[in-house]
Amino acid sequence: MRTDPVTATVVRLGIVAPSRGRTARAVHLGATLDGVLDEVFEGVPVPHRTPTWFRRAEGDATTVIIPPTVPHSWVATELVALLAGALGRRNRHLNEFGRLRLRVAADHGDVVLRPPHFGGAAVALATWLCAAEELKAAIAAAPELDLLLVVSDRFHTALAGDEGYRRIVVPAGGEREIAWLRTGPDTGTRNTGEGGGLAPS
Repeated sequence: MRTDPVTATVVRLGIVAPSRGRTARAVHLGATLDGVLDEVFEGVPVPHRTPTWFRRAEGDATTVIIPPTVPHSWVATELVALLAGALGRRNRHLNEFGRLRLRVAADHGDVVLRPPHFGGAAVALATWLCAAEELKAAIAAAPELDLLLVVSDRFHTALAGDEGYRRIVVPAGGEREIAWLRTGPDTGTRNTGEGGGLAPS
């Protein structure tokens, strides 16, 4: 059955270096991301918190669909702040091996919803942005950060007046897309935890 696309914001969250170390670390990071997102969703205020948010985990990444009534500026600032706060609380007792760090990508456009599945142009672009080598290199070069945000050109256009981004060009499905990498202040907390660095069982 054909499903018409709807307009929505897509946020893609990719775990930094998910395969480094043993299987227990990957399981730990995935469980930590689930806990972070549970906490973040609880912190989303009314009227932004509605049943029309969707979330899907896919291996070492998770895609979140946000209704179009939520402003782009809120996603890029307040939602990212909620993510950074939840990450900081979970990471503060962990060493670098157990620490969860995220690549975060956002776009706004067509989404096809067939719960629990979804697709569409905005989902594809957010996925490509999250996997961009420029984003991977930037967060690798900033170990003090728990997360780093990149947004699509159309998403950035909606953030009129926000100058805290740097223009980059990334591969996207055989084409090249303009994107904008966040260059704002530190949003993470560095950890000095001892031991294995994994969350207590």
